[in-house]
Amino acid sequence: MNIESADVIRLIEQFLKEHSLHTTLEALQTETGVFLNTVDDDAAFKADIVKGNWDAVLASVEQARVPQAKRIDLYEQIIIELVELQDINPARALLRQTEPMDIMRTAEPDRYLHLERLVSRTSFDARHAYRGNADKDARRLAIADQLLNEVSTAPASRLLTLLGHSIKWQQQHGQLSEDVPYDLFFGRSQTIRPPEDKAPHKLLATIKFPKKQ
Repeated sequence: MNIESADVIRLIEQFLKEHSLHTTLEALQTETGVFLNTVDDDAAFKADIVKGNWDAVLASVEQARVPQAKRIDLYEQIIIELVELQDINPARALLRQTEPMDIMRTAEPDRYLHLERLVSRTSFDARHAYRGNADKDARRLAIADQLLNEVSTAPASRLLTLLGHSIKWQQQHGQLSEDVPYDLFFGRSQTIRPPEDKAPHKLLATIKFPKKQ
């Protein structure tokens, strides 16, 4: 059986994600071109989108490799909903300071201009915002379906699980002792050295006994 190097990289990436080592995870994905593209629970991921829990959705999407067209749809929806809530400053920041919106501005200037006008309005009109293309709930469902096609789920802690299975197999076949500590990195049992008895060489206190009567 051959083990693909990409599978090993994904195991490491999952370990990094689960231990909140996001900067290291991003660097590993960029350097190797292997992306984790998993969510902890696809049902929960969809629920976050449908409910508009955008902080959680963006955290998952930013760690995955999602086509820019689908990122653009996601960011556009978030901007429209921020405008609806009158959170204009965050809406402008997403519109003017993110890569998906920068791509939209170049590739689809009319679509981008519509959002610029939207964040400048003093009132919100859903029909104007969505330009007749469904409503908020329908857009959320469509985005959820799009993003779920790009991610998958995997059992948690796969790297530690596989290592545990390996050690258990060696123990069952007499290659390792359950009573001896095992050095996982070097792949060998640790030698337990008994404490060394040493003669005292430093005076810590003096005990005076009473004189004999």
